[in-house]
Amino acid sequence: MPTPGEILFYMRGLWLLIKANPAHTRYLDFTERGLARSFWALAYSFPFMVASELVSLSRLMPQTVTVSAQTIFRSALVQGLGWMGPIVVLGVVCMVSGMPRSFLKIVVTTNWISLPINIFAALAIFLIATGLQPLASILLLLFQAVVLAAFLLEIRIVYLLMNDKALPTATAIIASAITALLITDLGTRYIVGG
Repeated sequence: MPTPGEILFYMRGLWLLIKANPAHTRYLDFTERGLARSFWALAYSFPFMVASELVSLSRLMPQTVTVSAQTIFRSALVQGLGWMGPIVVLGVVCMVSGMPRSFLKIVVTTNWISLPINIFAALAIFLIATGLQPLASILLLLFQAVVLAAFLLEIRIVYLLMNDKALPTATAIIASAITALLITDLGTRYIVGG
């Protein structure tokens, strides 16, 4: 289990990668061990993801959703699939594009970058759900800006790690985004309606 110090070390590597600084390789572990350790980001993010999903469903949806053990289980299942589905699609795109080594690097970086994004998103959703005006409206705008920035960062990271190849990058991003959107849409219906 990575310590907070190690996680900050990885965050520094992500920052260097975003800036296209080759020194990022000293901070990010692109080995199979590093790949396995990057999934600790999911373990750290998972409670925030599930809790924010439940808050948004119970407080921000037009229809009331009661929080029960079944709802929590379904939310956890959907969040797990929402994390893994795009990774599988990225793997297929990398294999078809002839860049299997890029897949490992992309998974490591997107796993670690999702940690601060998910924590921020959960905190923003909790504060938005309070309904305190104008704080909720400002946070909603800030949240939308962070989601857009996260998407643009993912594009940049995938582009850099796919050796500046535009077509495989576009394919990977579009396929990953469509997969995530489908899982979110179908998952929300599953959580709400069964």
